[in-house]
Amino acid sequence: MMTRSFLCILFSLLIYPLQTLAAADKILHSFDYSEGGGDQDVLLEQEQLEEDLRFEAIEWSHDWLKDYIDEVSYGIDGFFVDTFFGDDVINDDISGSRAKFSFYTRRVIGQPVYYKYGVNVRVVLPNTEDRFSLLVESSEDEEAADNQPIDPTEPVQYSTALRYMVKETDNWKVSFDNGIKWGIPPDPFTRLRFRRFGYFDIYHTRATQTFDWSVSDGFGSNTRFEINRPLDIDRLIRFETGAKYELNNDYFELDYGFSLYHELNKREVLAYYLRVSGENRSNMSFNNYGIGFRYRRVVYQDWVFVEFTPELETANVNNYDITPIIMFRFEALVGD
Repeated sequence: MMTRSFLCILFSLLIYPLQTLAAADKILHSFDYSEGGGDQDVLLEQEQLEEDLRFEAIEWSHDWLKDYIDEVSYGIDGFFVDTFFGDDVINDDISGSRAKFSFYTRRVIGQPVYYKYGVNVRVVLPNTEDRFSLLVESSEDEEAADNQPIDPTEPVQYSTALRYMVKETDNWKVSFDNGIKWGIPPDPFTRLRFRRFGYFDIYHTRATQTFDWSVSDGFGSNTRFEINRPLDIDRLIRFETGAKYELNNDYFELDYGFSLYHELNKREVLAYYLRVSGENRSNMSFNNYGIGFRYRRVVYQDWVFVEFTPELETANVNNYDITPIIMFRFEALVGD
């Protein structure tokens, strides 16, 4: 009898806490969420919120840092520079029909002003899957593409050609041109060009090899190499070099250039540059140096530009005297 009473008391002691917990749980479930209640322990919920906040903060910092690094690396790059200055029209680095029309003046202090007109048009022929293009080009644009000082005394020569794009990928562009340079007499020519793009971390490179032949000039080649390195979100350093060779002349024309591009805003870019050119006709010599800056601005919509370039030049043709030069360019870029 005593044993039975002891077991009843023990059973009651075990059941009572469970009933108490069930009642407390029922009370907690009776609260509405809108009144600040819930069915989870407050302490556990607070710990979970702290973990989520810490995780989101880390993710936000990671995303911000990644975006900033991307902007530093690619905010201003060679593509933007070439597009803004219209060099992509010359270099054919953008697919589709495009055109550039330019009016150029150059004045040496104390001498008359020289004027030149430039044109570069590429029309993609329909139903050819962007393989064939009709080109109309001027020698003034070719000199600008090769980073050569433009000779104001030389007349502008125009040419028309049919271009066949042999290969076009993200890293390679191979094209073949057949055309004629207009003059008296007309000068037929052919041109084969290889271009290779390289991407190494924040360094971007572009190498171009061109082989050409014409009736008047014979066989020639043009080799160019360019390195771009973004410094931050709005500045870019570019180093470029080139070597031009004509078999009939049997010597190389060399040029080097170093530029710092500074994007002031989406409508203005300032470029500081140093250029050197020479040849190895008898022995290796550099005979033309120039230092200056280029200020370029969009003046209408996003396709009409003006450019102002003051430069100090020293060359063997004037006994290496320092010569101030002022250049002005007005350009219209048409295309997507």
